Amino acid sequence: MRIAIEARALTGRGGGTRRYVSELTDQLRRLVPENELVILDRGPAHELLLPWWFNVTMPRRLRKTRPDIIHWTKGAVSKRKIAPTVVTIYDVIPLLFSESQKLTGRWYWPRALRGAVRAADHILTISDASKRDIVRELGAAEHKITVTPLAIDPNDFHPTRATDFVGQIRATGPYILFVGTIEPRKNVPLLIRAFARIASDIPHQLIIAGRAYKGEEALRKEIARMNLTDRVRRIGSVPAADLPALYASADLFMWPSIYEGWGFPPQEAMACGVPVIVSDGGSLPEVVGEAGKVVSFSAPLRERIHDTDFERRLAETMLAVLGSETRRVSMREAGLARVKQFSWQRVAEQTLGVYQKVLSEGSEKSSSILRNIEGTTL
Repeated sequence: MRIAIEARALTGRGGGTRRYVSELTDQLRRLVPENELVILDRGPAHELLLPWWFNVTMPRRLRKTRPDIIHWTKGAVSKRKIAPTVVTIYDVIPLLFSESQKLTGRWYWPRALRGAVRAADHILTISDASKRDIVRELGAAEHKITVTPLAIDPNDFHPTRATDFVGQIRATGPYILFVGTIEPRKNVPLLIRAFARIASDIPHQLIIAGRAYKGEEALRKEIARMNLTDRVRRIGSVPAADLPALYASADLFMWPSIYEGWGFPPQEAMACGVPVIVSDGGSLPEVVGEAGKVVSFSAPLRERIHDTDFERRLAETMLAVLGSETRRVSMREAGLARVKQFSWQRVAEQTLGVYQKVLSEGSEKSSSILRNIEGTTL
């Protein structure tokens, strides 16, 4: 079986998609003979060239590699079908939160995702929540979708001592941590308001780490409005070498996101031995299982940014966890056990199984067609 993997995410900026493609291809190299795996990682020079790249450049490359199956790893496929096709669709965020996309993305992604569902022989996704949304929003057939829950690398994320960078943060007192891209869907202003409800009862700071995308100014205004400039610290992106220690030194990790297809930061926090509280947005209950505390939204999807009942219960849950050493120890141990249930090797094995299934079904279909033709001729 000769496998071609469209892997343009490997040459892009770091993120969840790049991590998925990198880990998947690394594991497949261990499972598949070298001459049977072709990694095509050169994407277009600019996103405006994507249509040409998909429908002209990539078909040319694929014809040269002569694959038995093609795996498109970024939610879109070529209109020119060279071989049986598998596509990974991570979530339907571009449909549910179009405002989170650039203008070109608002036009491109709805068409790309619907085209991928029509063209692909099978769809891979990363959570049961995403599977339900793909069926509902894109009209995909359930039997055509396989869920491969994601993992973190235990060599990268594990309990560890504070680095100098983290020591400077910890020196000012204990802290609650959020790590993630700053955008409205992450619901950080609501986290700040929940923290404000209990700030007078605890000695902790709230540390907000991650790159700014959209909503940075609104975040700063919320900190000032709640009179928390001395209690909430915005530290921006954190070097990879310091991130595990930043997690491990926190007393609590918070992730109140409105919706997620998966959620690497809660997984990373659990792997570093930190109690985790999440919302029930999308896949997050699947990520933490029984190991984390899940606070459910009361409001519909588009109104969750102003869900005051959720805000109140989030604050109460934070206070309950911080107030019980026994509970924190139990959550820490449960989190460390939870992350061990997922592995990239398992993701690769499931993915390889899907390739084999698609080829087998294609072979059976061809045989059936041939038998029908022979029967008609007779």
